[in-house]
Amino acid sequence: MHTNLASLTEPSPYISTDLRPTNFWSRFFSFPSMLIVGLICSPFFAGVDIWRATLLRDPDIWWHMRNAQVLFTTHHFIHRDLYSFTTLGQPWINPEWLAEVPFYLGWRLLGERGVFLVAVGAIELVIGGLFLLCYRRCSDVKSAFLATWIGILFATVNLGPRTILFGWICFLAMVLILDAFRKGRDYTWLLPPVFALWINLHGSWLIGFAFFGLFVASGLLQGSWGSINAVRWTPQQLRKLGMVGAASIAALFANPYGWRLVMYPTDMIFHQKLNIAVVQEWQSLDFQGFHGMLFFITVACMLLFTLAKRRTWPLQELLFLLLASYSALTHERFMFLAGIVLAPMISVELEGLVFDKYDPKKDKPLLNGLIMAAALLVVIFHIPTSAKLRAKVAESMPQGAVAELQRCCSQGRVLNDYAWGGYLIWNARNTPVFLDSRTDIFEYHGILLDDIRAITLRDSLAILDRYKIDSVLQQPDTGLVYLLKHSPGWRVQYEDSTAVLLVRSAHS
Repeated sequence: MHTNLASLTEPSPYISTDLRPTNFWSRFFSFPSMLIVGLICSPFFAGVDIWRATLLRDPDIWWHMRNAQVLFTTHHFIHRDLYSFTTLGQPWINPEWLAEVPFYLGWRLLGERGVFLVAVGAIELVIGGLFLLCYRRCSDVKSAFLATWIGILFATVNLGPRTILFGWICFLAMVLILDAFRKGRDYTWLLPPVFALWINLHGSWLIGFAFFGLFVASGLLQGSWGSINAVRWTPQQLRKLGMVGAASIAALFANPYGWRLVMYPTDMIFHQKLNIAVVQEWQSLDFQGFHGMLFFITVACMLLFTLAKRRTWPLQELLFLLLASYSALTHERFMFLAGIVLAPMISVELEGLVFDKYDPKKDKPLLNGLIMAAALLVVIFHIPTSAKLRAKVAESMPQGAVAELQRCCSQGRVLNDYAWGGYLIWNARNTPVFLDSRTDIFEYHGILLDDIRAITLRDSLAILDRYKIDSVLQQPDTGLVYLLKHSPGWRVQYEDSTAVLLVRSAHS
């Protein structure tokens, strides 16, 4: 029997009585407002020193900012490698060019502090979007707050000045639009602009299309199977989704690289096997680590709550859960995706089972206001200065070694640590790198494989000779450093607890 979605639409949770105290000041200093402020301030409650250390430790941010600087200086998009001596001039496209711009502008305005604030601002948008999605699903502010926090814990897998943050913002926008469509509010005309923006920000747009496809597929069936329920789209809804999907595909070509940028994610999947094999965040989820245990505990609790409440799962939610879980289990970086997908489902499980509904009559505006003020003061007084951030960067990046490299052999060929290539691109402009964390172009030309062989002591000296390497910049505890320290023709030029710079002796 055919059932119209409109007949099953629940009372709209977009405006709920649990968020409507009696007057302006009561609303402004209400318990829900206090929770929202707590979410906004939550990145600073995670440990200020952790944020200072991690938000500028990411190896990609440096070459991202250099790309944006080239764009602003030359007014041309990058089409070839500009930074290495191994692949200099080879074709290369910049799939995240638009997401690099905010970080570079932040740098120009406030230096390292500006980069920090842009990253935190993007994280705040993710948190805000996730809370909104959770609240729309459960219409209970307490459950939405806790579920959002759980989602934030999932997201810690790759927080930092990452361009992918803008991809997750687009993903949240898409899910909010689809969620509204299921509830009878049609904002799907916004999807093509979202995808047009998304493809210029990050390659994760392909994930968005995968979930959009599951969303459409979930409405092609009608029926109930145990605790799973499916409601078929009306012909009008199906036509609308088809037109929106086609328009979104067309919108992908609104980019400076044309079809090559559209095909880039598939190139990543099928032709960058070594990249996926060696980069840590592409590895399978480790259940002995924090995120693996968090994933297991969350899914187990969801299962128990579902059994306790005996609730029915919409087919769309089940499909989303399966795809997000598979992605997180196979590649650790997609724990962020799993957090976005699971958090709204968790909020539904928590509603009525863990918390009582918020009652405005029991609110304490004065206490709420004091807590909100204290939280905001923590944020204001713990935004780090550029100098403090720079000092934290020096703990993980080869600041002293790079200064010595510039002094003694800036025009030579350096075999740099993979994670330091971007730092060299930004801070040692006259020294071309061997490789950096762009990775793709170096895998295409065999450079990544040669780097792995060199640092794992497989034909190390032969590879150094083949590329005419004059200096080696690596971490102190690597086998290559030990080998060169005990090899004739090489000497230590600089060494500290972070990096070792070795150079060829003049007679070698």
